[in-house]
Amino acid sequence: MPLSPSESMNRNDIEHLNLLPINQLAAIKLKMAGVAANPSIMAVFQLMQWGLDTGVPLTHRRTSIELQRLSLNPAHREALDYLVVKVPGGMTELHCSLLRLPPRGAAELLLDVLDMRLKADPSNLYPSEDTTG
Repeated sequence: MPLSPSESMNRNDIEHLNLLPINQLAAIKLKMAGVAANPSIMAVFQLMQWGLDTGVPLTHRRTSIELQRLSLNPAHREALDYLVVKVPGGMTELHCSLLRLPPRGAAELLLDVLDMRLKADPSNLYPSEDTTG
């Protein structure tokens, strides 16, 4: 069954964003883990979800909810920017760190970045007492 015009545009947008270094690194880590790329989600979000699925511990339950929200956000560039714009240490440092880590470690680092982003976002209700432990 052929894709609708909006599904096709959506997939093209994801394909374009998956060419960015952060997504290329995530795709490499997924491949190292033996995980097939999902063309309907950016590699960085797929790696983070894979991390959760394989037991990477969460600081807060809210992190997984926000990951789901970001990965399904039709404004793909906006979702990616939310995660990585002004990342502490800069993108080059993040890329280097991801490159050195095994897949699970890379997923955990990205989940930590999301966790920090959520804690710093004044528009996000992210209660500190909502721990998973």
